[in-house]
Amino acid sequence: MAGIWLAVVGAVAIGVALRRWWSMACSGALVCGAVVGGLHAAEVAGTTLPDAGVYELAVELSSSPRPHEGAGGPWWSAEGQIAAGGPRARVSLTGAGEPPAAMGDTLSARMVAGPALGRGRSGSLRLLERPRVTSAEGPTATARALMRQVSGSSDAGWLLSGITVGSDQGLSAEAAEDMRSSGLTHLTAVSGANCAILLVLVHWIGGWLRIPRTPRALLAVIVLVGFVMVVGPQASVLRASVMAALSLGAGLVGGRRSAAHVLQMSAVLLLLVDPWLAYSVGFMLSIAATAGLIALIDRGPVAATLAAQIATFPILLAVGGEVGPRTVAANVLVAPLAAVVPVLGLSALSAQWLLGWGAIPAAIGRGVCTVILHVASWDALPDLSWLPGWRGVLMATLVTTVVFGLGRRHLVIVSAVMVAVIGSTVRLADGWPPRDWWIVACDVGQGDAFVMRSGDGIVVVDAGPEPEDVEGCLDRLGVDHVDLLVLSHFHADHVGGLPGVFSRPVGQVWISPCHEPAEQYADAQRWFGRVPVSTPGPGVTATVSDMYLNVVWPERIIRAGSVPNNASLSVVFSSPHGSAAFLGDVEPEAQTAILASNNIDVDVVKVPHHGSAQFDPRLPVAISARVALVGVGEGNTFGHPAPEAVSAWQQSGSSVYTTAQNGDIAVTVEQEVTVRGTS
Repeated sequence: MAGIWLAVVGAVAIGVALRRWWSMACSGALVCGAVVGGLHAAEVAGTTLPDAGVYELAVELSSSPRPHEGAGGPWWSAEGQIAAGGPRARVSLTGAGEPPAAMGDTLSARMVAGPALGRGRSGSLRLLERPRVTSAEGPTATARALMRQVSGSSDAGWLLSGITVGSDQGLSAEAAEDMRSSGLTHLTAVSGANCAILLVLVHWIGGWLRIPRTPRALLAVIVLVGFVMVVGPQASVLRASVMAALSLGAGLVGGRRSAAHVLQMSAVLLLLVDPWLAYSVGFMLSIAATAGLIALIDRGPVAATLAAQIATFPILLAVGGEVGPRTVAANVLVAPLAAVVPVLGLSALSAQWLLGWGAIPAAIGRGVCTVILHVASWDALPDLSWLPGWRGVLMATLVTTVVFGLGRRHLVIVSAVMVAVIGSTVRLADGWPPRDWWIVACDVGQGDAFVMRSGDGIVVVDAGPEPEDVEGCLDRLGVDHVDLLVLSHFHADHVGGLPGVFSRPVGQVWISPCHEPAEQYADAQRWFGRVPVSTPGPGVTATVSDMYLNVVWPERIIRAGSVPNNASLSVVFSSPHGSAAFLGDVEPEAQTAILASNNIDVDVVKVPHHGSAQFDPRLPVAISARVALVGVGEGNTFGHPAPEAVSAWQQSGSSVYTTAQNGDIAVTVEQEVTVRGTS
């Protein structure tokens, strides 16, 4: 603390000496931010639970549990805070089966701790048994129950409920995919845009009724408080409400200039309270959406909603969001509807709560949501792309600036046109990954980690040597869950990175029957926890989404060469995009046995044992893959990949790619290869 105070005094002294008061203020603000950030980081570090430890805990859910489907059956994930049994820390929570509770409920059970999933959290927890549920009480729980009762069980009803209270649960798989592919999933997430749009409607209706500005602002705050009571005091809801209420309240009373100043101050204050918001894309989107609404607060709800859309585009693009003609058209078409649905939902809820009958506004709301679902399912527009990389982000930023710099005449039309222009810009950031990736070889150094995606299924094969490397690869791919983890064998270069995979929920694990080396096997077992683990033999098949898996090895344990290598669990995958074989580190003895009992002819192959010089020369010819992937570290001491192995695969017609030379390697659904490059 002495060093911090010395820095504060030094910053002030420099400012006074130079008589640069703005410099003094900025220096003081920076030091203050550093101090607060350090205190929060220390708090998180002080509440971290040791990995693989088992605890009896009570966790209060701070988000609605999200259901998932995996190869081992259904599972769920949620955010929460430890309420009893440990430090009061923010954590991620997962469990097997269907979600046993709702947001606000408290789950008590034995849980195993894992690494933090996301910044600002002290760790992740996985349930080891069926939890005891203490149901939440209060207005939020009552409101959610009534909302479900009045909205109905159709997709339109679930969407009405979701937009009103902030939840994407209940939608059919088809409807959820339509919402995702059309860029409309944000409608079911409460953010600054939701809160601000609600306040804009209050302002607009109040103006139409000739209510003075100050009473209008008070009415808006009352409506917002009711909205927070309905959706629950989630952190995202509270911060969005604070920003929207302060900023738009200032705008209603003192104009757009005052609102902009208050928006800036509220953002700074929220960052002081919770510095981890600096990493939150939702926080950035809330600021941008509120700023857009402030700019056009007097132009009606349609113009204001379009302004919010435009203001958020540069951020969505910078983080790798996908925005194309379909998403632009969908968002423009549903913009006025999205502003009406929460009002109808809240009206239905209020009528149900006070009168016991909210059927009429609920029916109208379902009708509007039906239109939104029809728009979401429309796929007539081509899938185009334009300006990848930083140029697209820069273009989106410039266009946004131009739009808000123009005069206020005809801004509704101009905004709609600019949305369409920006909308042709798609996946940006560093251009990785390609949007249609199918298989990715992760650059994890000297080791293996591969990811397969088809439909809504994710399969990971091996975990590399270091958790940070495989976790970074999965993060870049946007993988938030793993349906099936296949561990070929227990050498450290294949299982050392397991904590990085288990930083997100895992549905099921397949392992080799050879549990050597014993130390690595014991370490892996601690991570498995309650996740179903099986040892499938040859001929065992399974499906993950639209992927078909067939185990081809090991038929027996070969006591020659490296026993763990030759006992590598080897699997052939088939999907609508092609086929692939992952053969672990099998050596010549096992390769010969595999060829004797299997006809493996695939499009993509993971070259066994990192391209070792010890291989059966018949294997490349028999497999005849178009693409051969080698997981290998640059300058490794094993001489991998051996020149003769690379030559053999190339002569068999395979294009050989190594992670040492190319970094992450992606094979697309069209079986084209894209590389990320080494850093």
